[in-house]
Amino acid sequence: MGVVVLVFDEAPPLRPPIVTIEPIAVAKGAGLTPARVASALQANKSDLRLTVGASCLLHLLLLAGLMLLPIPEALRLPPIESIKVDFVPPPRAPEPVQQGEPVATPEAGPDTSATQPAIQAPLPTPTQPPMIKAEQLYSAQVLADPRSRGARRALPQLAPQERVIQLCNIEALAQLRRQRAGLQPDLVVPYAMEDAKVTGKVLEAKGAAIRSRKHWYGLAFNCEVAPDLKTVVAFEFLLGAEIPEQQWADHNLTLDDGPSD
Repeated sequence: MGVVVLVFDEAPPLRPPIVTIEPIAVAKGAGLTPARVASALQANKSDLRLTVGASCLLHLLLLAGLMLLPIPEALRLPPIESIKVDFVPPPRAPEPVQQGEPVATPEAGPDTSATQPAIQAPLPTPTQPPMIKAEQLYSAQVLADPRSRGARRALPQLAPQERVIQLCNIEALAQLRRQRAGLQPDLVVPYAMEDAKVTGKVLEAKGAAIRSRKHWYGLAFNCEVAPDLKTVVAFEFLLGAEIPEQQWADHNLTLDDGPSD
């Protein structure tokens, strides 16, 4: 039995007819002559040129007006009050006393206590006024100033006890500047008149000294530092009298940037 194979030619795809509309035919259909059509087209081109020219002229005028407007000046921020941060070196250890030949003690003389007059008891000294407790603390603000960049880098390299002292010195300078009119302190020595005492994160300086306008004044303050040793959390102080210049050398006080050697 033979096999019949049917072969179908693929029909070409259907395409929509392309309709071309001639402008002359449209004009004739609307009852217009070719001359009137050409005249209308020329008028439209003239109107388009006028419109583009007017738009360009308007933009140029607006640009010139903007260029003539005054440029507002940039706002000037008020200067930030800064405090020069200087680290005070710790006090030197006392030199050992050299042992020499024993000194002969004088022989005891006769007891003359019976013939000496009785010594009167000293008069009671007036009590000191209470310390001023700071309501606002400034050490963090001073260290955040860009001009204190060197102090911020140096503080983490100090021993914990020395770091407590330097943070409290910064707070003392800032407190005295703000709470004492006319005082411009630039250096604090917490151990000038008496040794300072550091207990944990608390500094007690009963015999400190502060320098302002080439004068030294007595100062006592108590200061507490945060556990992370970055800021001061409590501060109180009491400003004393001016220290006579004759006593400066006895307490290592000078007009230089730090205590004398």
